[in-house]
Amino acid sequence: MEKIINGRALARKIRQEIKEEIYSKHLRPSLAVVLVGEDPASQLYVGLKKRACQEVGIDFHEYLLAENSSAKQVLEVINFLNKDETVDAILIQLPLPEHLDADEIIFAMDPKKDVDGFHPSSIKNFLDNQSSFVPGLALGIYKLIASTEENLANKKATIVAKSNILYQPVAKLLNDQGVTTTIVHPGDKDLTNRCQEADILISACGKAFFITADLVKDGATVIDVGTNQVGDHTVGDVDYSAVFSKVKYITPVPGGVGPMTVAMLLYNALRLTED
Repeated sequence: MEKIINGRALARKIRQEIKEEIYSKHLRPSLAVVLVGEDPASQLYVGLKKRACQEVGIDFHEYLLAENSSAKQVLEVINFLNKDETVDAILIQLPLPEHLDADEIIFAMDPKKDVDGFHPSSIKNFLDNQSSFVPGLALGIYKLIASTEENLANKKATIVAKSNILYQPVAKLLNDQGVTTTIVHPGDKDLTNRCQEADILISACGKAFFITADLVKDGATVIDVGTNQVGDHTVGDVDYSAVFSKVKYITPVPGGVGPMTVAMLLYNALRLTED
């Protein structure tokens, strides 16, 4: 049995399906990305998204703003994109420079063009069953779990995350499959118990090697959302080598959640074009 959940292979399959759908329906989806500043990681991610869009046939437009851009300047760009009928989808590349309020910037987007699904109304509509549009990060995580073909009914899941609201859509997707899901802050006093009882453990706390072997239940499925730099290496939140022998399935970093997040970006850009 293959323990490693290969996000790259799954994402490749999804990208091919998107490419074929765009071609067969003669569509021209259009995605605009707003990048503020020159953060190397953000520049890298935008480059990956640009290549992925070009590969499947999505028009990609970059709006590159200086590090010291004011909130007013960023909001003017977003307002322009909201009104631009040739733009189907908008992405704000996070994190933003510290002087900008990310919530304010995201809230300024037209929810109908919110490709990540991070707008409060996008999340609320999904959680309230008012919309079938699933935030891309949540959908990518769920598809990785579903790819194991495990029966999810009556399982327990724990999501370790600093942001409750961003991971509520993941919890909903799992709950809908009969999984009892808890979101726990990495500083919570009950963290150890919550992790140790989890059949599915999702870590998105942004701390290298935070999830150690003693926190992982034997036979668990572990999804590592973390992306951390340790020297020249990119590592996850999970102490991968220490945990590997205990798990049934695990995503690597890199090569797990990251490629799926990009694939879901393409998927949602196509959805916004068709809606």
